[in-house]
Amino acid sequence: MKNSKAKDTFSVLIPDGESWLSYSVQSCLAQIPGVEVIVLSNNNLDPMRFSRNTGQFYSYVQNEDEDDDEAKLAAIYETLDRAKVDVVLPIDTQTMRLLSTHQTALQALTALAPIPDVEAIDIASNKWLLAKWLQKHHVPCPETILYRANKKFEQALQALTFPILLKPTEQVEDLGSGGRGIHIFEQPSEVLEFCKDNATVDYVVQSFINGYDIDCSVLCRDGKIEAYTIQKGFMDGQGQFSPPAGIDLFHDDNAYEVVKTLVAKMNWTGIAHFDLRYDEHDQQVKVIEINARFWGSLLGSFYAGVNFPHLTCLAGLERVMPKTKFQPLRYVNGRAAAKIWYQQCIGKKSAEVYFDNSALDFMIKDPLPKVVSYYSKTLSKAASLLNISNTYTLQHYLKNKS
Repeated sequence: MKNSKAKDTFSVLIPDGESWLSYSVQSCLAQIPGVEVIVLSNNNLDPMRFSRNTGQFYSYVQNEDEDDDEAKLAAIYETLDRAKVDVVLPIDTQTMRLLSTHQTALQALTALAPIPDVEAIDIASNKWLLAKWLQKHHVPCPETILYRANKKFEQALQALTFPILLKPTEQVEDLGSGGRGIHIFEQPSEVLEFCKDNATVDYVVQSFINGYDIDCSVLCRDGKIEAYTIQKGFMDGQGQFSPPAGIDLFHDDNAYEVVKTLVAKMNWTGIAHFDLRYDEHDQQVKVIEINARFWGSLLGSFYAGVNFPHLTCLAGLERVMPKTKFQPLRYVNGRAAAKIWYQQCIGKKSAEVYFDNSALDFMIKDPLPKVVSYYSKTLSKAASLLNISNTYTLQHYLKNKS
């Protein structure tokens, strides 16, 4: 059942409020007058519950005999029955896939933001499947092989250009997310020794590309890009392979054309963030990874002029989307902004290190989710030191303190 296209306002359900990306998505939606944000989380004490931008908050408890998807789907149906929801907007990959699987049933109840089909999500979420797909469709990508404990792999490894990167094919309990779980090796013997002792998950091996990272974020419908931003890091993140703390948003025709070709060949629908790398040797932009979800620098895209969460909701509601063209600017995350300001105040950082916008602006306006998140993490660390592992005990402690 479709909602009226004539309505000026709408309510949006974020079904995975426990995602670390929910704060940024909600912050973008909060900039649109008349949009009510409804949050569903698997955590009763989720930081998003305390946001000034949360119109309604619902949580659910997973039964012991239920898997994550079963519990999530049941909670979504229950929330749709309890609250007036105009459009459902998933944030993370797992929820995207769940809703894509049950798309027909959900769209009988309310509008659903455009999401990729299950096959596309599965290809994007597995580095080996993606590498094979890119090679098959002649999309530029790094040399990639799958680790196997046999002579054939050892021979293929010798043929790669070193240094190489070893990566988990899929995210497993935070492994492979945000650069975690990636290792770099200079010699084939080092790779084989590491895999012999640590290959508890599947790994791909890729030749390291001399050049620089460049990313592209998109909203697509039926293989056509409706909105996009392009970015390049100028400030390192906390880890060797973690996302940059600061980015420059700028136009790059080469990166856009590669993504445009890929999106068309995969017939991608919905949002995505493409990790790309410019190969200085081949003078070519190559595809490294596809994230079928929103991204950590989403607020940077917003400041540049593209409100991806709002546009995605409008697309799901089948309303006319405003034409967008992003503006070049420099953006940093909240931690980096605070550090730069502090160092400039005490004279330890050159005034030439600047940024146009930062996540700190949103954190100042809506601080409670960040405060609660920090408090919860601190308590969890303390509980771990005290060998308190029961989640109920932690929640009970928080309730007594609140």
